[in-house]
Amino acid sequence: MGKLTGKLLVLLMSLVVSAWAPLFAQDNPLEEILRELELYEADLHRIEADGGYHGPQLVEPLSRIADSYMELNRFAEANSTLDRAQQIVRIEEGLYTRNQLPFLHKKIENFVNAGDWRQARKLQDHIIWFYLNKYVRPDQVMMRGLLDLSYVHMRGITEDLEENQGYHYLRASYSSRVALAVADRIWPRLEQRKAGLIYEQLRILYLQASAISKGGAVGQSLRTVNSRYAVSQNAYAAERVMSPERAINMLRSNGVSFLELLRQIYAGEEEREVSEALAMVRLYQADWYLLFDRKIRALQGYREAWEMLLQAGVGEDAVKRLFATPTLIPEPAFYDSVEKALAARSRVTMDAPAAFEDGIPVKIFFDQEKPLSVETFSAHRLGLLERNRWQVVALFSFNLPAAEDIETRAGWRRENALGVAQNLALIELEEFPMEQETEPLIRNLSRLRFRPSLSNGEPHAAEGVISYLAAADP
Repeated sequence: MGKLTGKLLVLLMSLVVSAWAPLFAQDNPLEEILRELELYEADLHRIEADGGYHGPQLVEPLSRIADSYMELNRFAEANSTLDRAQQIVRIEEGLYTRNQLPFLHKKIENFVNAGDWRQARKLQDHIIWFYLNKYVRPDQVMMRGLLDLSYVHMRGITEDLEENQGYHYLRASYSSRVALAVADRIWPRLEQRKAGLIYEQLRILYLQASAISKGGAVGQSLRTVNSRYAVSQNAYAAERVMSPERAINMLRSNGVSFLELLRQIYAGEEEREVSEALAMVRLYQADWYLLFDRKIRALQGYREAWEMLLQAGVGEDAVKRLFATPTLIPEPAFYDSVEKALAARSRVTMDAPAAFEDGIPVKIFFDQEKPLSVETFSAHRLGLLERNRWQVVALFSFNLPAAEDIETRAGWRRENALGVAQNLALIELEEFPMEQETEPLIRNLSRLRFRPSLSNGEPHAAEGVISYLAAADP
């Protein structure tokens, strides 16, 4: 048994790494997937013929077979295969061992891809319990697994039933916070690898604030103290609902605290005053104030970030390119240098933040050379004609005002706030019923926030086009 267990550990080390792959399967040709499946099944049958029906040597081919089933959308077969692999691990090592976690995560991925969110939620709750009660020693595998649970919950916000959205918001927040707590245990206090974990807290906080601002049952569940969705709730405590203003202000304040942690990490023990990374933190602090309509503090932060980047030795041309066009915020990740931010921007188009408006894809385009018009911006020219009979592309023109054009009135949230799209106007909506109201679309798009384009730290006006996948009438 000792040799078999040792062999099982070796086999599972590679599986632990592969288990944290993204949720979406790679787009391999069907023939290649079927050929690989045939090879893995042949290996499995050969091992079984040698009398190893429950042997640990079956774990790897079973895992590969499950991967192939998932790519082929054969979800039931994938689940039963993963069940068998998990049982082999339990037979060899015991009921609660970390080496079965890769299969539990894969089962969640399989349930999600199959659209079975009920089973996915049940298994996610079990894994959280597993990590908190049966995982012997916190490590990077645990941290990464908790983050993956958070990502799945963020996906659930847009794909699961609306009645479960509050649950997913809170569980995503909880899983990522525990992941950060694990990082605090295993890494030094000022370890820069924590930056991504801290920024994930900010992203989730803002999405919660956005959901509360939108209102409805989801917003109320996020404002409920001792909610039934809470992970650690007091069953004897009476529920109470905070006002939207108080709840949003609490989330904003929590975000300020996380940003201060981010600043401390890059300032170090000696509290460095100027560095490129600290300048980028200052930029994200300004973004945070802008997201919550704190215009004056945001403007001050943008001016300071511009000056700090120059003082840190970043070339003026690079700084100008960073701020040449407006940027959707919150950004998908924290970048501690201008080079990384520009490289990320060149790889992807400007997509709306994850979970915006129930997962409706939104893309932003800016034209710096000539005025916007239907002739220069169209769904055809922008390559946006990928649609089906349920969705069509809507194009809206908009503008972002300069700072001096924003009316300042302390203590009030304003529709014409800095970084908010103004004068949204429909310029193209093919195959959309003309009697369909466009006002709800405009209202949704008005929830987007932009870091303005800057010149010497000062925001200036810009024009752009928003591509929005609008639901068509059946």
